[in-house]
Amino acid sequence: MSFTTDSIRNVAIAGHGGTGKTSLVEHILQAAGAISKAESVDSGKTISDYTDEEIERKISIHTSLTHISWKDKKINLLDTPGSSDFIGEVICAFRTCESVILAVGAKVGVQIETIKLWRRLESLDKARIVFVNKLDRERADYTQVLEDLKTKFKKNFVPVTLPMGSGEDYKGIIDLISSKAYFIPESGKKEAVSDIPSEYQSQVEEYRTALIEAAAEGDDTLMEKYLEELTLSDEEIITGLKGSLKGNKCVPVLCGSAEKDNGIANLLNFLADIAPSPYLNKEKAITDKNEEIEVEIDPEKGPSGFIFKTSIDQFSGRLSFIKVVTGRIAPDAEVFNPQEGKKEKISKLYTSQGKKLEEASQLSAGDIGIVAKMDTLHTNTSLCSTDKNFKFLPLELPQPVHAVAIQAASKKDEDKMNQFIQKATEEDLTFQVKYNTETKETVISGMGELHLSIILDKIRDKQKIEMETRVPKVAYRETITKPASAEYTHKKQSGGHGQYGKVVIDITPLERGQYYKFENAIKGMAVSKGYVPGIEKGLHDAMEGGVLAGYPVVDVGITLMDGKEHPVDSSEMSFRLAAKGALKAAMEKAAPVLLEPIMNLKVFVSEQYVGDVLSDLNSRRGRVLGQESLGGEITVVDAQVPQAELLRYSIDLRSITSGTASFEMEFDHYSPISGRIAEAVIQAAKAEAE
Repeated sequence: MSFTTDSIRNVAIAGHGGTGKTSLVEHILQAAGAISKAESVDSGKTISDYTDEEIERKISIHTSLTHISWKDKKINLLDTPGSSDFIGEVICAFRTCESVILAVGAKVGVQIETIKLWRRLESLDKARIVFVNKLDRERADYTQVLEDLKTKFKKNFVPVTLPMGSGEDYKGIIDLISSKAYFIPESGKKEAVSDIPSEYQSQVEEYRTALIEAAAEGDDTLMEKYLEELTLSDEEIITGLKGSLKGNKCVPVLCGSAEKDNGIANLLNFLADIAPSPYLNKEKAITDKNEEIEVEIDPEKGPSGFIFKTSIDQFSGRLSFIKVVTGRIAPDAEVFNPQEGKKEKISKLYTSQGKKLEEASQLSAGDIGIVAKMDTLHTNTSLCSTDKNFKFLPLELPQPVHAVAIQAASKKDEDKMNQFIQKATEEDLTFQVKYNTETKETVISGMGELHLSIILDKIRDKQKIEMETRVPKVAYRETITKPASAEYTHKKQSGGHGQYGKVVIDITPLERGQYYKFENAIKGMAVSKGYVPGIEKGLHDAMEGGVLAGYPVVDVGITLMDGKEHPVDSSEMSFRLAAKGALKAAMEKAAPVLLEPIMNLKVFVSEQYVGDVLSDLNSRRGRVLGQESLGGEITVVDAQVPQAELLRYSIDLRSITSGTASFEMEFDHYSPISGRIAEAVIQAAKAEAE
């Protein structure tokens, strides 16, 4: 069955870990007839969590793509992980969808990851629908969750469905649009539908009035009617909610129990009738003239799309997940790849139900699918019609927060290990690998200890490569704190032509971040101009390793004051060696100091642990810049902390806060260190050099 752009719904399902996202997807697929039986996460047989590592750990690690047909609409579902370690997977889903279902546990309410996801959705101005799940659990409290949402996010949360009881007394839900009650189905049967029980009538009237008011906000004509008649029909409520949801004037709240198959059909009706379609939504792009443009999602234009996710499968090869933006893409269609600067022919197209690929004859604008076995396609690759040349903006991904140095236990496995680590970076852009030339280490980094351990365990298990990891060394720097002068003569005689060059320099400290400045102040012809490039090379040679601990030198201004050459024995190499010696000698007299990298740190923490976090940051030489309440019990702490103190922070923070807090960090600047800390760094560097 083919679907028009207006009949497509792209919906991401997100939330804190343990809120039942994967179970919700499983029961949605069953309700829509896409699968015959919904499986539990513990069974290891769910459609969404199908990789070995997900089955073993019983958590979502990757964003998985499924789809259903409901009320003549195609609903693409993107099931996302709940752990902050896999935020890159969530970001690719958010980029691709037009609306997000935020799953919230009826017992626990708003949690830290809920808040972080909300902040991200706010910045994207993305339509949100809350699904309060697990109402059948002990101590479930829908009213408390609703208040929690309103308190923490200061938005107009509007119930669309209400629970009948909770915990052991949970009977089902009431749909405020249809004004019907939907009871928990008996095993193997459908939900029983009836009129609303009398004991809920007054509550329903109150919430239905609020729902009608929210719907009226979404359409000027409906607002006029509501002001006159103080009511709207069911069809008018649906029309108004479309506008309110798309314009983020309200946040609809639905509820139920996925595992009890209750509230699922009502959620699907809401998605089909009210959730925004991709049609005429816009994607930002950059032209070949570096101009930013907006591209409407429109089936009538030439084909274009972008790759938002890459999976490299052992059997299927490279799978490139694509969101079609304009036109239609079909097998054998010719498109232009601006990254490669050449035309490409699309190979096979698929849609998917988790790991099961379903061949597709075409994908229309707004739809999501998979292009198979095209090695030139990578995450963030754009495709456009052959007469256009633009690139869609890349995914905005956070910087890694946890790093380890790595090496193969056996030297013969080093190349093989690097090959599979590089492959992992293609599938996950929040996982990075770099060889640090200063510390002579291969360093991998990601969003947390769990993130890295899953990738390394996969390589160990699948490729049988043993690896050793350790805390990475810090890339310190050296600089000077006062001006100094020095001269150095390089002189060597060994029969025939000798080597001779004399260099006189002044050095002065520069502002942090300026790195290096060179000026030639020689007057006359004391040193020929042809030797000056050699002198600069020698200065750069000296800056590769300072005089304290051999770390690179930064923020030094150097003036070439004088020199002397020999008519026979001078050469560029002679002056290069003389300049290197002169800078080393000058630095010895310029009060050199070590610099350490300082990171900007944001810690998201429950109020009960704020004191512990602040105390810990103080012990790490951190400087707290401020803290802000994000509503309720969640606080974000802003601080600047030396990188050396954060090498195991993801592990330590988990311990301090019982695994409830998370953090973000990025490099800010270099700062001087002295005293015992500097002495320890210098001694360690010298010991390693010996």
